[in-house]
Order: sequence, then C-alpha cells, then structure tokens
Amino acid sequence: MNARATSGRKTGGRWRLLSDPAVLNLMAATAAVGVAGAFVVPTTSLFLKEAVTATPLMVGLFFAARSIAEIGTDMVVGAVSDWLRSRRTILVLTALFNAAGALCYTFLRDYYLLLLSGMVCFGLGGACFGQLFAYTRELADARGVDAPFFNGFLRSVTSLAWVVGPPLAFWVIASWSFTALYAATAVLSLLAAALCGWGLPAPRGPDPGGPAGTGPDSAGSTAGEPAIGSGCADPAPPKSATEPPPGLLGMFSGLGPHTALVLGAVVLLLGANSMYQINLPLYVTEDLDMSPQFAGLLLGVSAALEIPLMVLAGVWADRVGKQRLMLAATVCATLFFALLPLADGRLSLLALQPLNAAWAAVALNIPVVMLQDSLPGRFGTASALYSSSFKAGMFLGGLVVGTVATWTGYRQVFWVCAGLTAVAGVLALLLRTVPEAPSSGPAQAPTPTLLTEPREGSNP
Repeated sequence: MNARATSGRKTGGRWRLLSDPAVLNLMAATAAVGVAGAFVVPTTSLFLKEAVTATPLMVGLFFAARSIAEIGTDMVVGAVSDWLRSRRTILVLTALFNAAGALCYTFLRDYYLLLLSGMVCFGLGGACFGQLFAYTRELADARGVDAPFFNGFLRSVTSLAWVVGPPLAFWVIASWSFTALYAATAVLSLLAAALCGWGLPAPRGPDPGGPAGTGPDSAGSTAGEPAIGSGCADPAPPKSATEPPPGLLGMFSGLGPHTALVLGAVVLLLGANSMYQINLPLYVTEDLDMSPQFAGLLLGVSAALEIPLMVLAGVWADRVGKQRLMLAATVCATLFFALLPLADGRLSLLALQPLNAAWAAVALNIPVVMLQDSLPGRFGTASALYSSSFKAGMFLGGLVVGTVATWTGYRQVFWVCAGLTAVAGVLALLLRTVPEAPSSGPAQAPTPTLLTEPREGSNP
C-alpha cells in the first residue's frame, strides 16, 4: 500500500478516538488526576510556608523526601503492573492513595506528620502518573493509533487541567483556605478512582473492528500489510506475547546507553521544571511582592499554550524525529530560565510563557514514548522509568531550591535551572551518536507494529 493511503488511514484513525467511550473515560480520569495534581504541586510550598511555618530548607527537604518515596514505589508498581491482566486495579488503588494523601493535607498541620503521610500516601499514589502513561500506550496500540499523537493528545488534557488548576487553587486558598483546597483534591482523586474502575476496558490487542492493518491478522507473526502507523520498513520486533515480563529483579534488563541518555535528559529537564513550580510562588510573593494568584495565572497561561503544542509535537514526532524535538526543547528551556531572572514585571513574565510552553510540551510527552519504544511489551516498566525520572527531578529540584534559596535567594534558583537544561541539551546531542540497543528477548519473525518512525542516523 502506498504511503499516502497509509497516512490517510492513520489520520482518520486518530480522530475517530473522540467517539470511543473508553477514550472519553480515560480523558475524564486523566483530567481528574491532572486537576488534583495542579491543586497540590504548585501550592505545597506555600502551604508549608504559611500553614506549617516551614523554612525554605524544610520545604526543599519535604519535596526531596517525598520524591525518594515515589521513585521506589513507581519502580515496584511499574514492574508488577506488567504481570497483571489489567492495569485498572493499579490505577484505582493509586488514585485512592492520592485521595488519602489529600485528606492528610486537609487535616494535619504538623510538619513531620505531613512528611510521613506524604511519603506513604503520595508515594504510592504517585505511581498513578506512570500507570496512566502505560495504559495510554496499550490503548493506542489496541486502537491502532500512533502512540506519539495519542500520548500527546492525552497529555494535552493534563495541560488543560493545569490551565484551570493553579489559578483556581490559589483562588480557593485566598477565598477559603488550604483545607477547602485539599478536600476538593481528595474528591477529585476519588472520582478518578471510580472512572478507572468502572470506565476503562482492559486492552487486549489491536481492535478487530479498527481500520485495515489493525485487526487480528496484523497482530500475528505472519507476513501481511503493515499496521497503521508503521511507515517504516525496519520495525523492531515486539516482545513475544508468550514471554512474561522480567519482573522487579530484571526490570533494568535491555537498557543501554541510549536509554540512559534519555533518562538523564529527562531527569535534568523535569528537575528544572520541578524547581520552577516549587520556586515560582515563593519568588512571585516574596521577591516581586505580587499576589499568589498571579503565580497561578502564570502556570495556567503556560499550560494553555502547551495544549496545541503537545498535539503538534505528537504529530511531528515521526516527521521531525523525537531526538530533534528533544534538542529543540532543551534550547527553549535554557533560554527561558536564563531570561526569567531578568524579568521582574507582570508583562515580561507573561511574555516568557510561550517559550516555557514550547519546551514543556515536548519534555512532558515525547521522552515517555521513546522509552516505551525501547522496551516493547513492558510499557509499565518503561512508563515507571519515565515517572521515576520525573520524581528524581523533583528530588533534585527540592534539594536545590531549599539550599540555593536559603543562601542566595529565590531569583538565583532560575540560573541553576538554566544550567541543568543546558546539560540536558548536551545529552540530547549525544543521543545522535549512541545507537539504540536492540530490545532483549528471543529472536523471532518480525511482526507489523502499530508504531515506528523513519530512522535518522541513530534515531530510535
């Protein structure tokens, strides 16, 4: 079949998702988790400072300790989830733990009790983030839709949640209290648990009723027409459906230098993003003497701009190349953080948000697909690696914000962010010189895949 026909079918398959009940339920669950996160993440530093009277160093240590707990649970849950017949159980349990953590924030005001409850409840609940990535990839494969687009589409729902979440969160704090905010967060997490438990099917492979190339014949090992989105004559063979995942002890098997570079770049980029989210409310209120609501507005504007950029990044991933998008993201991030300390007015801060949205739209979407591509059949493990990199970034961000802000002030934190993203750019450059290691597993006849991309040198 010619490329034009394949491309046309792929595009049609993308937008038919909007009539799929499973996708609509997944969008609703993602939105609930996203708004809950947008309520908690940008307000926790202000909550600790005002309601718990914590010092900047205590705030940094709080985020660092919680991140350590979440990294461990992410890795364990990710490996275990690949053995389960359905991820719905994991999604429900993690959403319930998030609800429990929000309730602890609602009623507790002791720093050490909050630290302990946050490490346990949000540590376990944080795995919901990675498992949503894994389920999204499984559903994309089952529906025969290219994963970068579908992942970007669902991530844009999270961005939409961040459009309304931070401004609404700071408005609730100003109008009512932190108690009301975190009670609402608990309700949203319970809603997410209900949607995951009763609204999501268990993907069983390509949809037989989908477009040509996505039915049962295309999932087997016989020769035939490539599935939608294949677009490449050199697909990597997926993991055998009969071979069980390696489990917790073997979850790092199959990882090579290429994957390590991706993870390193993700840790640095998301570490800078975490530092920005922790530091911004404190910088705006303390150094610039502006209202907390303006900090929420900045986060909301950036998230609004991310929505179309995330979808476009998913569409362009195959054409431009994921590695090139990653490199462009590091350049935009470095420019943003280098200019941020120089902007001390409302208009200048708002004017920088398109640059912020441009790099975040790629960093929050493309790397997880790259990791999933490198570990076929182990989407839970790959998504847990990405999610753990996100939490490692939070750990790094918490330590840096706590120490730098204590000794030099909040403004200087952004210079450190610029340095981290510049190093991430070096790692992104090195990706083109390190070939991706072939996935581990027994040799078998190649089968058509639901997602590949044209190779550009060492492009995955």
